[in-house]
Amino acid sequence: MATVEPKSLYGVSPATPQEKYFTVSISQGSWLDSANAAGGRVSPCVANDFATKPTTLAESLKVSRGNLRWKMMMESIGTRTNFRVINIVTTYASDAGDTPIGTLAFGLVFDNGDYIPTTGTDIASSSYSTKALWIKDKIGEALNADHTENMTVYNPTSGAGLIQNAEVTVEAVHGTPGTIVSGITVTEVAGFDVNTSGQLASDTSLTYSAE
Repeated sequence: MATVEPKSLYGVSPATPQEKYFTVSISQGSWLDSANAAGGRVSPCVANDFATKPTTLAESLKVSRGNLRWKMMMESIGTRTNFRVINIVTTYASDAGDTPIGTLAFGLVFDNGDYIPTTGTDIASSSYSTKALWIKDKIGEALNADHTENMTVYNPTSGAGLIQNAEVTVEAVHGTPGTIVSGITVTEVAGFDVNTSGQLASDTSLTYSAE
């Protein structure tokens, strides 16, 4: 048996960086949903995404904090190589803006898997030795961080436009790093890799994490 690669028409080349695909699931039921900097969990959704928008400014700020953490998480994940997000699924008890998110799932496709480190120590002081766990650690770092940023916030009492520019502050989604880590699952989808001997290269991943 022989394998013939479709290089002439589709431009498949062993020189093309090897992409890596990971699925991420973040279970947030044990995380805080209080009306302070620790609340809001993490979500890509904003107030306008809900069928029923947040009913108070306090509830809307939770949504803004969740969205700010999503941004922080994306920045943290992209420390070493470009990536794209696919297949986002958010699970809420209802489509009302006052409802906290329960689970967030999405896929990550990295442009060059070799740039993803394989070793380090996570926010709960546990060592790891896989790319998936490095990604999990970068998510954990973002969700365990304090940060303040100016954002456009939906305010049901603000008058014209119902929006305001506000300083939004987030803190760790839970006071125990281990509880944050335990809610995050990252899995590599091995079948996404190129799979012929001519396309596979040796893994030259960095064996350390400098963050």
